[in-house]
Amino acid sequence: MDTASPSPRSVLALLRRNADYRRLFLATVVSMLGDWFAFVAISGFVTETTGHLSASAAVYAASVLPASLLSPFAGLLADRMDRQRLMVTVDLVRVLPALGMLAALLWRAPLLALVCVALLAALSAFFDPVAEASVPNVVSPEELPIAQAALGSVWGSMLFVGAALGGLATLAFGRHVSILLNAATFLLSAWLVRGIRRSFQRPPSPDAPTAADTGTWRQLHEAWTFARRHPISLSLLTTKVGVGLGNGLVGLLPAFAARNFGSGDEGVGLLLSARGLGALIGPVLGQRWVRRDDRRLFLACGVSMITYGLAYLLLPAAPSLLLAAGCVLLAHLGGGAQWTLSTYGLQVSTPDRLRGRIMGLDFGLATLGIGVSSLTASVAAEAVGLTRAAWGLAGASLLYGSLWLWKTRRLWRGQPNVLTTSRPQE
Repeated sequence: MDTASPSPRSVLALLRRNADYRRLFLATVVSMLGDWFAFVAISGFVTETTGHLSASAAVYAASVLPASLLSPFAGLLADRMDRQRLMVTVDLVRVLPALGMLAALLWRAPLLALVCVALLAALSAFFDPVAEASVPNVVSPEELPIAQAALGSVWGSMLFVGAALGGLATLAFGRHVSILLNAATFLLSAWLVRGIRRSFQRPPSPDAPTAADTGTWRQLHEAWTFARRHPISLSLLTTKVGVGLGNGLVGLLPAFAARNFGSGDEGVGLLLSARGLGALIGPVLGQRWVRRDDRRLFLACGVSMITYGLAYLLLPAAPSLLLAAGCVLLAHLGGGAQWTLSTYGLQVSTPDRLRGRIMGLDFGLATLGIGVSSLTASVAAEAVGLTRAAWGLAGASLLYGSLWLWKTRRLWRGQPNVLTTSRPQE
């Protein structure tokens, strides 16, 4: 069996034989499931209480912008301290703003809900990129393509399941249940991560500088300098921005469900589930197509951005909710593949002593693009309408993807194993 080719059988085999990866995988599953339950509940609540269709885009912006500001510093901590302890601590602290959302529902306070969403996003900056930096140390190099594709699909599968179930749970039990479940998932995630036995980072070589040797800004500058001097890293760091520029459209999906199709939380759940299904399948298809040919990885990232933009250009013209869901599905087939492949490329091509900072920088750039796009979507939807706002954001992704693909042509036309041969020594 080709270990670089993800399949349900290979993922299950990895989960069976690697108990530490299994715990990390399950922690990701339960945490993300709760997140999407909460997003459906809060976006519907804020839209309902404010009376603005674009309010859901503001919720989405609050869920990503704080992470863009803090991710570089989170990556720095990941290179300076015990990554496992950092992740457990963050999980426990995240329970507080999760419960704060419950207070927002009880007091009918949409502003408090936005503050709690922002606090959770800020804390996620100290969890998600740290986990990505740790994966290569929890699995073997041969297992990494499968492990990362599986984790990328978890995000999509939990959105697919969580958004659909979140919409149904809101109808059946109320939004309070979704919020309480979200808080409980952080406790379970902390317990799972705490039980992992393998070290989340490699011991540094005696002559290698560590992140604790210099000041904060110099350490951050070291990561940026590394990226600038390595075209592969710089290309991979900038690829998520392309999807991020159009990602504000996700924040408008509740508005499309309400205005174009007269649907409530169940319609929001369907569109978000389509997004999740695309993000579930995209990483697996992308990794299976790339296999061990690094040139295909760069080509796939560029084509994925273009696919994302084209699919969302069609969304406003969809005559039914099901066809709209089809557009969202196609867009996030590309988005899911691009996110996972670029993350895997950075994991392989970055030394462990810098990986926390590089992954933090990557997460920060991605969430900055998403956050700015979400704010733009919120303003543009009110100023020029949903359709024109969607066309503008989708066009930005399409243009960026086309330019990125042209600028990186030497990489996807070059050597088939460029990621491993260009990696500096630890």
